[in-house]
Amino acid sequence: MRMDPAAEIRDSKRTKEYINMLFSVADSEYGIPTRCPCGGSIIHEVRGKDDYDTLPGKRFFTCKNYEADGFHYRQPWVIGVEEQIERLTKRLEEVEVVINWVPEVNNHIQRLEAEVDNLTGQVYNLSMQVEVLEKLCFD
Repeated sequence: MRMDPAAEIRDSKRTKEYINMLFSVADSEYGIPTRCPCGGSIIHEVRGKDDYDTLPGKRFFTCKNYEADGFHYRQPWVIGVEEQIERLTKRLEEVEVVINWVPEVNNHIQRLEAEVDNLTGQVYNLSMQVEVLEKLCFD
């Protein structure tokens, strides 16, 4: 039995949208999540054995509305923290480069200020010379 072509196209579009959403959720799961794509908040979940006081079990960042349908976050705590540390390390390296440029920029600013002072003096001298020339030419 064949499906109606219009219904088949709608079903195909829904399937494609579903797959695209799964990819979007999977790609956005990086670092420590703060919100789930569904809008739910993230809870810190500990799963495992309660037998040990020192080893509480595996930790997760989990959407409070979690269902195993691929549209909600459930990320191991260790992976999220590791990715967040990598991200912060990269940002720290970028900031370190900028900080290392500060003395050079300050020196450049001081040189430019000295040039501006020199040019201001030259402009003043030229304006005085123009004034003298105007008096000579027009008097």
